[in-house]
Amino acid sequence: MSNQERARESLPTIVLVHGMWHGGWAWESVATLLEANGYPCVRVTLPGKDRAPGDPTFRGHCDHLVQVLADMPDDVVLVGHSYSGAVLGEAGGAPNVRAMVFVSAFALEPGESVASVNDAKAGSQAGVNDIRRVGDYLVIDPEIARDAFYHDCSPTDAANAVERLTPEHVDARTAVITEAAWRTVPSHFVVCTLDRACTPEVQRMMAARLGSSSDLESSHSPMLSMPEAVAHTIIDFESRHRVSAGGMESVS
Repeated sequence: MSNQERARESLPTIVLVHGMWHGGWAWESVATLLEANGYPCVRVTLPGKDRAPGDPTFRGHCDHLVQVLADMPDDVVLVGHSYSGAVLGEAGGAPNVRAMVFVSAFALEPGESVASVNDAKAGSQAGVNDIRRVGDYLVIDPEIARDAFYHDCSPTDAANAVERLTPEHVDARTAVITEAAWRTVPSHFVVCTLDRACTPEVQRMMAARLGSSSDLESSHSPMLSMPEAVAHTIIDFESRHRVSAGGMESVS
């Protein structure tokens, strides 16, 4: 077996988790690029209305991710976008999780919620005043979503994404977290500097908690507008924290 083949065999599985209203489909382009570089990928679709079956609340999402991780026989790098950063923080302390990447994602302290952090500062175009509650679910109107999430995407990609958005249980936004796995798992924050949904100011506050960050000149959805840059960032961080037999080992 060549050194290159051995290196590919040792690569962790990249588990990609989506944000509110989205699904595993949002990570398709990034997963394709990662797989081309030898990384096995799992695109998680969290339970929700018109989405995956199961408990649609924050706790249900955490339990779902815990089960996904339990089914992974090897090492994992968790990647979360937006809301799912809260899920990573709560459930990402599984023994096989070797690193995490937060893409404009909520790296929360215990006692915080997505709502409490995102609504604390003015400027979000997908905040409490931009979404509607319908029963137990939150919906975001297509024109608001297009401007807040996808303003640097191609018109086709933006239209396709808007059509696939699904209602999100209100609890996902207001649930208060109790764990912060990023404190013990090597983690990296990707700040999206043109983000209109989670402002760069709010992102930089959370990025400072992780101690490792980089910038992308992108909207809230770089996995759609610049998947190559997102994939490169994941590969770069993973390769600098390559898993060895003894645990996480920096190779930089």
